[in-house]
Amino acid sequence: MDLKAANLAPKLIHDINEDTVLLWFEKSNRYVVTSKINSKLIELYLNPDESRDSFVTNISCDFQLKRDEANSLANDISTFLEDVNIENESISSIDSSNKALSNFIEDSYKFNDKIVTIRYESDVIKGLIHPQIEHHSVNNSTNHDVVFEVFKQNDDLHLIKNGTAIGSYKTKSFHFLQGKFALELTNVIHNTIIENWIATFHASTISNGKESIMIIGDSGNGKSTLSVLLMAHGYDILCDDFTPLYENNLELYRYPAATSIKKGAFEALKPYLNGIDDLKTHTNGPKKVNIKYVPPILNFESQASSFPCHKIVYVKYDTSKKDSLDLVSSEKILETLIPDSWISPKEAHAVNFINWFKKIDCYQLNYSNNNFAISKFKDLFEDS
Repeated sequence: MDLKAANLAPKLIHDINEDTVLLWFEKSNRYVVTSKINSKLIELYLNPDESRDSFVTNISCDFQLKRDEANSLANDISTFLEDVNIENESISSIDSSNKALSNFIEDSYKFNDKIVTIRYESDVIKGLIHPQIEHHSVNNSTNHDVVFEVFKQNDDLHLIKNGTAIGSYKTKSFHFLQGKFALELTNVIHNTIIENWIATFHASTISNGKESIMIIGDSGNGKSTLSVLLMAHGYDILCDDFTPLYENNLELYRYPAATSIKKGAFEALKPYLNGIDDLKTHTNGPKKVNIKYVPPILNFESQASSFPCHKIVYVKYDTSKKDSLDLVSSEKILETLIPDSWISPKEAHAVNFINWFKKIDCYQLNYSNNNFAISKFKDLFEDS
């Protein structure tokens, strides 16, 4: 195969189980879960000693395929390799350092001993960040440790930290701005730098004070609602929707945002959470979904910064199925975990992530009964 094709090969290939492998493509920092058969076909296709014609001939014989079927499979592999090596273009290349905010809304927040000041260009932009950290608000002060500025220029949202531009994102991809801010704030809180994080997962994480369990699931499947229920029963919410994994100790670290719950959960949580009616209702996203942000019950300053994690639970609220908690395949978890998460592009971090994940126990929780879900998490923690 030619050099161009060879440069599209996965940099890392790791077995997940006897049937499944995880491929990592360095150029795009993309992870792909696939079967061992598909991985072997990719390897054969990229063999520098074979031409495309010989590849088609060989798989025709090996898999008893017609010539046109084998040729179509080769086309599919070629298209896949091209697609999976496309670099992420969500970040704008526009330089945001040429604009200073003259009119802005300024708010300050306290995290442990750090004072963070944020200058928002408008109330709309403030709404992207402030509601999640409002419970850390303090009186504005000139004695801040870090100053962020957030503004919009044309169709781009820009993030500046201490006068240095650190990110520009298309308005429709505002969640990338939120993720970048969360990572920068995490650095401030935990006195570290971005290069030390292996990953940040789009997941909620709870702790019993000794270890943590990560909760994942598709939007609307009840993971944040379940987190609040567990908090009301004595567990600690380490993170909501943003869970960072650290390089040095392979532990999940605290991110002090409030937990967002959608309108459908307001009534369901009333029996468990005092004062939910008093929380302000916000509208979020183009669909104007009603959301409340529930601050943690436990004081941030008094809690441990990180915990080990050995379990991930895929959560699905479903009234049509019997309540159950079952072991599931790693593939099932990875298919949900990877697409919305950021994983460091460093090869050493990719290896660490894969090795960390291979030790994780994977579960799926189907539930409609809150007490069932709470009891199962109690069992998961006690089984450790």
